[in-house]
Amino acid sequence: MHHINLDTYVLITASMVIATFIIRFSIIGLAGRFNMPERFKKTLRFVPVTVLPAIIAVSILGSGEHMEFNLHNPKVLAAIVCTLVSFKFDLIWVVISGIASLLFFQYFLCYLC
Repeated sequence: MHHINLDTYVLITASMVIATFIIRFSIIGLAGRFNMPERFKKTLRFVPVTVLPAIIAVSILGSGEHMEFNLHNPKVLAAIVCTLVSFKFDLIWVVISGIASLLFFQYFLCYLC
């Protein structure tokens, strides 16, 4: 395993921040200067809705050989709790219930092992 020193780490992180800012700012700055077709606007509205579950699903279930979709996975149980809480309560309660249930299930399932 290669180790990088702090200066290199800070330089890489700062470069990534600047590059990300330039890319996003240029798109945001240009977005108001030209008319986008309605179809394109409609498609852009669905991007977060489609990307976020894909990111969350991989985080919860894992990927490849490490994919685990069963009730022994504390992340799956916490996701079920979050989903149920989201039907009735605001986002903050979903986050709080997610953290609490994940910690609970991680402790509880490890305690049973």
